[in-house]
Amino acid sequence: MNEVKQPSIKKHRIQNPQWSKDTERLILYADFMGFKNRVLSKTHEDLKKELCEFHEKWVKKMEPLKSGGHLQFAQFSDSILIAVNGIDEKKFNLLSKAAICLMHVAMSMQIPIKGVIAQGIFSYDKENELYFGKPLVDAYLLHEELKYYGIVVHNTAEKTIKRYQNQNNPYTNTPIYIEKGKTAHYHLCWNLINQQLAPENITFQCKKWIEDIAERVSGHPRIYVDKTIEVLEADEKIFKDDKNVKEEHNAE
Repeated sequence: MNEVKQPSIKKHRIQNPQWSKDTERLILYADFMGFKNRVLSKTHEDLKKELCEFHEKWVKKMEPLKSGGHLQFAQFSDSILIAVNGIDEKKFNLLSKAAICLMHVAMSMQIPIKGVIAQGIFSYDKENELYFGKPLVDAYLLHEELKYYGIVVHNTAEKTIKRYQNQNNPYTNTPIYIEKGKTAHYHLCWNLINQQLAPENITFQCKKWIEDIAERVSGHPRIYVDKTIEVLEADEKIFKDDKNVKEEHNAE
């Protein structure tokens, strides 16, 4: 008697959308602060050397995050664009880690930087050098309002940050500085992750980087320095308070 073969069940992998396809993505737009002054005060050769050094260090930090093909980035002079191919937890993790790497590398080189994470339909066509969509406009406009060094979340991406944030990718919804004053906004706590991308309070080191920046500037840029330190210290306090509460709870 012939054995009846059962129909085989094929496993279908969930396919990620191709980069050539316009889809909903998380993006980060960031910009160096005081770049015009750098152009005016440095020789072309010295500025090119500084930018090349930054790019080399940043690309080295980013390479592991690009390995799965879900993250891309581009640099145009003093502006940086990072995009991930979706909005799920994996893509959120990649973008958050990339943002932390960006802050660490730039600030450690005394290159002050600020940026915004936004979400929406976005075209990232590297072959044709087309990078456009509403998220980039949203990020740019909020970026223009920021009055401190850091990475802030546009309201279009808040639902994703609320869903996936954790101690490995820490964000907090506390006051930051914008053009018209102070307002609560989700922002990345880049001072609570170390340079190996593990949870650790490195606020002391971050403040040292900012103090090194302060030694190079006077006048208006010093306001950015003071405001950034204030935000870092507020985020650090929340971290310490949460840690104390958890330790007390575990001891009971």
